[in-house]
Amino acid sequence: MSHTVKRSILLLLALSFLASATVLTFTHRGVSHAVTALSVYFGSDNDYFYALDAPHGTLRWTYQYQQGGNTWSPAVVVNGVLFFEVANSSSTAVVSLRNDGSKRWTFTFPSQTSGADAVAVANNLVYFAVNSNVSTSNIDALNVAGGSTGWTYAAGTNDVFGNPVAYNGVLYVAEHSLTSGSTHSLDVLNATNGSVIGNYQLPATPLTNLAIANGVIYFGGPAGTLYAVNASNGSLIWSSQVDGGPVSTPTIVNSIVYFAAANDFVTAVNASDGSLNWHYQVGKTFAVTASPVVVSGVVYIGCMNTVMYAINASTGALVWKTKIGTPITTTAAIKNGIIHVGLQNGTLRTLNTSNGIQRWYYHTVGTIYSSSPPVVA
Repeated sequence: MSHTVKRSILLLLALSFLASATVLTFTHRGVSHAVTALSVYFGSDNDYFYALDAPHGTLRWTYQYQQGGNTWSPAVVVNGVLFFEVANSSSTAVVSLRNDGSKRWTFTFPSQTSGADAVAVANNLVYFAVNSNVSTSNIDALNVAGGSTGWTYAAGTNDVFGNPVAYNGVLYVAEHSLTSGSTHSLDVLNATNGSVIGNYQLPATPLTNLAIANGVIYFGGPAGTLYAVNASNGSLIWSSQVDGGPVSTPTIVNSIVYFAAANDFVTAVNASDGSLNWHYQVGKTFAVTASPVVVSGVVYIGCMNTVMYAINASTGALVWKTKIGTPITTTAAIKNGIIHVGLQNGTLRTLNTSNGIQRWYYHTVGTIYSSSPPVVA
């Protein structure tokens, strides 16, 4: 075989290898990691919003809105872009960041207004409440690209809004009257343009965020009651006082409503009629910012008794529990077999979904409570 032919064959083999090779980066331990590894995002009331490397807990970046006790809503991540509400004693804003922490845009609320500590993102719009005790409250919808106003919807006189929920092209929001003895309504809006589909009287005042599934809206109300109402007209389907009702937003999976109950249970009721499916007693209250998360047939929730629980979603049998030692104050974010939860002492803690063994943690000088639950994206 000639020298020229050999060189040609070797060149073809090399090109074939390069075309099929996977490019890896290596740590000092020789373990490969994807360049686009997941991030976990959360806020602490020490003024900072954090992005950590989700598999290992190393800091990627921080963002500060202003000095002065910033609190952060749960972040929403869409196509690598972050949206959240932030507030302090002097200002409230909705902020959009890129996933490297650089700012895309900021919408600052008018003076003497406040938010409801959440945003919803759908239909290329960001939805949130702008509430006021001295002027008209609004639901604002901003364009995700640049933060310009898409549309606004005004509340009635002396009314304020809860957090909006976007579902199948429709926006649902509870409108609360500040006038004693007045009724409370479910406002149903076209999510694209804000036109009114309907305004319906609710059977009770929502004390939790709304949760929607299969055309039914669920929320916790007064007197320890869980309500299920028709999303199309606000009419009552059923109400249940099982275990004192939810203290936080209920979670609906496979026709079961799971919630953190006021009587210190993790409770599962049937979505069709509110009857008890099972409950598991934890013996201490839950934070109002901690809701159940259901993944692969297991319910995960942390409690103020400092314990993280994993419970069989079908039977209510305990799978495992782990005592962390600090009250757990956020809903869990779960990705790739790892649980991420925020703690009252400002620590983000991670555990294995399979056995509850603790992994890494990251401590901030603040509290991860009303600030935000972690989001992994």
